[in-house]
Amino acid sequence: MEVEFSDGVYAVPGCYYEFARRYPGPDGALFDGFIEGSADRIFESTDRAGQSMSS
Repeated sequence: MEVEFSDGVYAVPGCYYEFARRYPGPDGALFDGFIEGSADRIFESTDRAGQSMSS
């Protein structure tokens, strides 16, 4: 998508998709929560330029 910045108009990605497989627990129900520790360094793992977006 085109986004206007103070120094011009630039094309930027419009979304980000993440796919996750949910495995059933012992009771057969799928886990629908979020485990914060599993997201450690998520920005570093998706940053193409090698710089963190979180800093």
